[in-house]
Amino acid sequence: MAYTMKINLTGMQQVYNVSYPVGLGMPNNRDDVLLVQTLMKLANFTRFTPALGPVENSASIKIDGYFGPQTKRMIKAFEDYYIGLGKLMVSDGIVESAPRDGYTHSGVLYKIIHLNRAVQEQRSDASLKFLPFSSDTHPILRASLIKNAEKPEPPRPF
Repeated sequence: MAYTMKINLTGMQQVYNVSYPVGLGMPNNRDDVLLVQTLMKLANFTRFTPALGPVENSASIKIDGYFGPQTKRMIKAFEDYYIGLGKLMVSDGIVESAPRDGYTHSGVLYKIIHLNRAVQEQRSDASLKFLPFSSDTHPILRASLIKNAEKPEPPRPF
């Protein structure tokens, strides 16, 4: 079950985490897959192939909670894209749950933390903070995330 987790990372006070791994041969619980798909859609990155260049944007991912070929491709594309930017992560096609500090034993941030941060860096709005409260969020995912979430203050008009 996907959930909201308090964390103490620079610039991040809470993240959205999976309970079980998402990827080929993994449990792929529906709300965990919904979370990964939602974060990838909001992160808005592009999948490239050597022969064709850009071929698919993560914003086009179908958010249905089922691990299929598109979700598999986009996890791999996320890994490739962010490793290309110099981010340290394991390229294994699997998004795993992160502990409260966000780091593996070898000091590398978990992919789910990178996904949260990618959304935060990509979006100038508060879409990440309001994810559990937004009517745009899939109802199954919203029900999972809202349990430990603190509703942020709405932005003040200038």
